[in-house]
Amino acid sequence: MKRAPLIALIDGPLAADAPGFASRADICAMHPKAAESPAALHASSMAAAIHANAPGARILGLSIFAGRLSTTLASVAEALRRAAESEAEIVHCSFGHCKSSPLMDEAAAAVLGAGKLLVASAPARGAPVYPAGCAGVVSVQGDARCNSSQWSLLNLPGAQYGACPVTPGVPVRGASLAAAHFTGLLARACMSGGIENMLQYPSFTGRERIGTGGPQAA
Repeated sequence: MKRAPLIALIDGPLAADAPGFASRADICAMHPKAAESPAALHASSMAAAIHANAPGARILGLSIFAGRLSTTLASVAEALRRAAESEAEIVHCSFGHCKSSPLMDEAAAAVLGAGKLLVASAPARGAPVYPAGCAGVVSVQGDARCNSSQWSLLNLPGAQYGACPVTPGVPVRGASLAAAHFTGLLARACMSGGIENMLQYPSFTGRERIGTGGPQAA
């Protein structure tokens, strides 16, 4: 079995005791209470979701949220640049900017040009967000049909894939968590069978449809 991949998690400040913690670099100046902030909670939730499917994965934390879940385009671009130059095989972004920009496009392209997978969350409703909307990015939204080890092939305008949007006991949910679950599945596939093989076997295909009987495969 192949060694577990290194994953660059671009998010809030990742604690040293987070699952799979390998190292951390702060792109922006951290708030004095950053360790107790929503940003830290978000980062730890993403790490836990990744590890749910890939317990051996190692995580490089690249902090772009100083405390609140907001940042600058420049910080995102710098984090993507560092991820491109790192040894990470997968780069994970559970956030989105509402507008496309050449700076974001170039930074995302640098990651892809370095031969890495770039995974980003995409909302189920509304306009596209970035980097999920950038060319070549693996875009993921929440799909209530999926459990934590399942994924769906959606091929929607805003998202290629769907994954589980919740984890029991974790307050963060939605597209952010779904993307993290999917990143964990990709990491697991890297270790056994390969990603191309994994992507041949979705648990569901097509848009999630909610009717009187609950979620159904399209």
